[in-house]
Amino acid sequence: MQRLPATQAIVKSFPWGRLEIDGTFSVDLARGRFDVLGGSGYGYWSHKGGPAPHSVGSIDIDKIAATTPYAQLMRKMIKSFDHLDGKDLLKTEQLSDEQGWKLPLEYIPYRDFTHKDDRRPVLATEFDGGIVDWDSWYRWRKIPKDSPAALLMDFPMSVYQMLVHCLKVTSPGAGSAAERVKLNIHLLGVEVELNFVPLFSELALLLPYHDIQATFLGPGTQRLLDEAKKHPSSIAIKCFSSPPSPIFTYSAPPECGSSTISIYLSTTTIWNPYTLQIPDALVACNAGLGSYQEWTYVMRGAIVMHIPFASTEYTEQSAEYQRSIIPDILEGTGVKVPKDLTADHPIKLNPFHRPGQKNYSDA
Repeated sequence: MQRLPATQAIVKSFPWGRLEIDGTFSVDLARGRFDVLGGSGYGYWSHKGGPAPHSVGSIDIDKIAATTPYAQLMRKMIKSFDHLDGKDLLKTEQLSDEQGWKLPLEYIPYRDFTHKDDRRPVLATEFDGGIVDWDSWYRWRKIPKDSPAALLMDFPMSVYQMLVHCLKVTSPGAGSAAERVKLNIHLLGVEVELNFVPLFSELALLLPYHDIQATFLGPGTQRLLDEAKKHPSSIAIKCFSSPPSPIFTYSAPPECGSSTISIYLSTTTIWNPYTLQIPDALVACNAGLGSYQEWTYVMRGAIVMHIPFASTEYTEQSAEYQRSIIPDILEGTGVKVPKDLTADHPIKLNPFHRPGQKNYSDA
């Protein structure tokens, strides 16, 4: 609760950031105001709705017991609100900025500046004060805070925050035209991220003179992988080629540092350091490290193999709990764990968190 004034101040800094009587902010109401609230067909905003937990897929839905009227009703509701994360990757081409954002043009943080020279950001290293929070990012991207872009851009911006400020594996000034930086990252536990893959092109704009390879994987990709096999001309099918092809590529303009990013979709849903190339960093958004057994192997592997790993969480309480169980996770590995983990594993407020609070009635 100590951080509540700070988080509420961030919400109120946006014209659309209305706080309800109980002090909470409704993301769905905000999205509805911009007509971008819905399941399939809403571009980058497409997402599951209704009472279904985020990790429930169609296979799980069919296994829900239907022995009572309540269970039957719940199954019907969950199916009616279902959405395949990454459905647009079954198409043959990525969505354009306008098709994906579905917002007034002045609200869109463009990645394609072919006919939008005036919207191109300056070189990140030349932006006064740096890109350190939502205020500075909106100024750098030349869009007004009337835009609800922060309600989606929290994912790529949080990855940037983890790489640069938490793990410190790189920085905007690390590369140069004469000496480019190669960066290989694995983004774990992806689900909703599959709906807006092109938004991660932001990393190429934020990190000049970098060549970034990002691999997306997680249990939530299985449905998309299964569907991709039925669409031989789709974007997603590229992950099955030999060698695998990226499902998305982007090159930043020379004025922004000419960085590149190639995003791959792994056909492996569970991260395994012994079968996958060791990356420069592991990152995860809203991971729930203490809630799913799969994360135990990730944390053990990352610590034992000295791979930088960071994640964001919905609540500080969750992060504190996860930090407290690290000694139990590492038991039997031979790794010495300090008695006080608060110094080595600090918990900080993410300046690029999605404005508002987690609505637990949706969980």
